Amino acid sequence: MQTVQEIKGLGGLLNGFRDLVKDDAKITFVGSPGFCTPFALFLGYPVKDRELAFVPGLQVDKARRITPTEYGLELGEPTSADADVVVVLGGMAMPKIGCSVQEMKEFLGKVKHKKLIGVCFMGIFDKAGWCANLEFDQVMNAVIEGDISRKD
Repeated sequence: MQTVQEIKGLGGLLNGFRDLVKDDAKITFVGSPGFCTPFALFLGYPVKDRELAFVPGLQVDKARRITPTEYGLELGEPTSADADVVVVLGGMAMPKIGCSVQEMKEFLGKVKHKKLIGVCFMGIFDKAGWCANLEFDQVMNAVIEGDISRKD
């Protein structure tokens, strides 16, 4: 895949995601339960005026609406997983908590969508071979770096 935009920091991640889905009315995130859920809520915040959904794992029947509340975004009532764009989160490609690329292909065959976006950290989609085997329209990859300090 060819780099088309650099992103820096949390603001860059949110603004970059908003740019990727600017023309989409309904966005469905698919991610590993627990691990990916907060990332879906985080990414959904700048587009909270759209119809948003989260699918835990590959469980289409457990899709939940993402709803704005006074506390931020939260998972709400059941909804359809069908959307303008499906956003696959990187946890789905991680060993032990995700699935195989073939299982993801089967899932995507069950969900109506016009566009497929991947959002991951640390190049997990490339490492797992998903970029070569899924028809992503775009992939957003971020690198997390940091440190832990203490008072001496």
